[in-house]
Amino acid sequence: MIRFIVRFSQVGLFSTAVAVLVWWLTDLGDFPPVLAVSLSIGWSVHLAFALTHGWLSARLGPWLAPVPVVALGLAAGLLIGGALVGNHPLFFFTQGFATLGLALFFGITGSLIFTTRERLHRASRQLAEAELRESQQQKLLAETELKLLQAQIEPHFLFNTLSNITQLIRRDPELAVGTLENLTTLLRASLARTRAGESTLGQEIDFAAAYLAIQATRMQGRLRYELDLPEDLRDVPLPPLLVQPLLENAVIHGAEAAPEGATVSFTARQIEDELILTVSDNGPGISDTGTATSKTGATGLRNVRDRLRLRHGPKASLELTPATPRGVNAVISIPLDKPVSAGER
Repeated sequence: MIRFIVRFSQVGLFSTAVAVLVWWLTDLGDFPPVLAVSLSIGWSVHLAFALTHGWLSARLGPWLAPVPVVALGLAAGLLIGGALVGNHPLFFFTQGFATLGLALFFGITGSLIFTTRERLHRASRQLAEAELRESQQQKLLAETELKLLQAQIEPHFLFNTLSNITQLIRRDPELAVGTLENLTTLLRASLARTRAGESTLGQEIDFAAAYLAIQATRMQGRLRYELDLPEDLRDVPLPPLLVQPLLENAVIHGAEAAPEGATVSFTARQIEDELILTVSDNGPGISDTGTATSKTGATGLRNVRDRLRLRHGPKASLELTPATPRGVNAVISIPLDKPVSAGER
C-alpha cells in the first residue's frame, strides 16, 4: 500500500511537470484545466497498470502487455478530463484532437519511463535476493564444514582412533592398517571439503564408508552398517555434508544408545525425477518427546534442511519417521536437474 501511494505521488509529480511543459509550449489557455487533464491521464494510466498489468503480462508477455494497459488508461483519463474541462466525457474524442495527440505522446513516454524503472527495480531486487541466498548458503556451508572438520579431527576422536590402532597392531595388524587408511581418507576428505563447494554422491559415500568403518572398529562389533549406492548414481552432483550429519546421528543415537548396538544403513534411489537418500538405524528410535537427537544432532538436521532449502527451494526436503519395528528413517528428497535416463541405468 505504501509503495502504491509513493508511485501515485510520483505519477502526480510527473503529470504536473508534463502539464507545465505543455502549458508553456502551447496556447491552451489557463493552467488549471491543463493540469486537471494531465493528472487525470497520468493517474488513470497508473491505475490501469496496477489493476491489469500483471494479468495481461501473464497472457501477452511483458513487452506487449503495456500496449492495452496504456490504451485503457489513456481512454479513461481522457474521458475523465473531458468531463472536467469540456463538460462532456467524449470532448477530446470529438473536438480536442490536439490534446488527444499530446496525451498519446506523453502517456506512452511516461509509461515507458515508469515500466523501465519498475523492471530495473525488480531486477535489482531479484539480484539482491539471489546474492543474499548465495551468501547465506556459502556461510552455512562454511560453518557446517568447519563443524564437521572440527568433529572429525578433535583430540578425543583422534586419540580414540589412534588408541584403537595401537591396540590392533598387536592383535590384528591387518585391521590396524585398514583403520589407519580409513582415518587418512577421512582426514584428507575433511580438509578437501573446506575448499570445495560441490561434491558427488559417490564421494560422499566413500567418505561415509571410511567414517563408519572407523566407528565400527571403535565400537567392537556393536555397529554394523550397509551402504547401497547404485553405480549410475555415483556421479550425481551433491552439496557436501548432506548425508554425514544423518549418519552421525544414526551412530550416536542409534548404535551407541542401544546396549546391543544397531545396524546403520544407507540407500540411494532415483524415483522418476527425484533422488531419494535414506539413512536408517534400528536403535532406540523416536521417543515420546521427539527425535532421539542431542542439541548437536538437532543443529546438524537444521543445517541439512537449511541447505536443501537454499539450494533447491521447497521441492527438496528432509523427513524423519519411525522405522519398523524400531529405529529412525531419515529421508532426503532432492529434485534432479538432469535425471538419469533409463539407458544410463
